[in-house]
Amino acid sequence: MAKLARRLLFASLGCLIAVCVYASNSDKTNHLNKKPEQIVVTVHKTDKGLLFEVESNEYKKGDANYLLAELKLHKGGDCQIIAVVDDRVPLSAITEISEMAIKAGFKDIRPFVSWHKTGRMAQIQFGPAIKFTDDPEKIEKREKAQQSLPDKSGH
Repeated sequence: MAKLARRLLFASLGCLIAVCVYASNSDKTNHLNKKPEQIVVTVHKTDKGLLFEVESNEYKKGDANYLLAELKLHKGGDCQIIAVVDDRVPLSAITEISEMAIKAGFKDIRPFVSWHKTGRMAQIQFGPAIKFTDDPEKIEKREKAQQSLPDKSGH
């Protein structure tokens, strides 16, 4: 009877191990660890205005906007938009790419600036908006208000 119990125990453990190994190699678990697909959009300036390069082809803004929407439909899921803006392009191009990507349905948009002379890039990270003014009276009022606030110790 003890031999039969051991055989059943080993058979059960063998089946359990086989199921665990199969599950760890299946496509479903690999999708969980998969990095999101990246779509690179570069912007550079020409004599006629801005050109958007997507998947090695150049487009005007309207065509690039349409292409991003099509890519979102076909690729779906979690795709990242990597927006690379040439340093000779106006900074407004960053917001143009972001608006296009948001309209197409993308949520993960990562803007970069590329310096054409050095070939280096830097990611742009946006933080909360801060108040800014050149008006000396407003600056003075703000400084007075900060001085009248109690410090962190409560004094």
